[in-house]
Amino acid sequence: MFQMMSNDKLKSVEHRVVANEKGSRVSVACFFSNSLAPLTKLYGPIKELVSDENPPRYRETTVHDYMQYSLSTALDGAPRLLHLKL
Repeated sequence: MFQMMSNDKLKSVEHRVVANEKGSRVSVACFFSNSLAPLTKLYGPIKELVSDENPPRYRETTVHDYMQYSLSTALDGAPRLLHLKL
């Protein structure tokens, strides 16, 4: 999401982790949320990073819609942001 909010100014990179010989590696994804935040708030590229010369590269979305899409698609390695790309 940060890449979307920066309008591709800051890029995410794919990374891979190799476990060492001492044992398996465990990765845990953590999501932080404020349950009091409205589910209808739109998130998109930061307005100061968008101009006529640098138009938005992603459409706005709500956290609810983004999570609904993410949970309904398979973990096939495709970036979730492609769904929002204009």
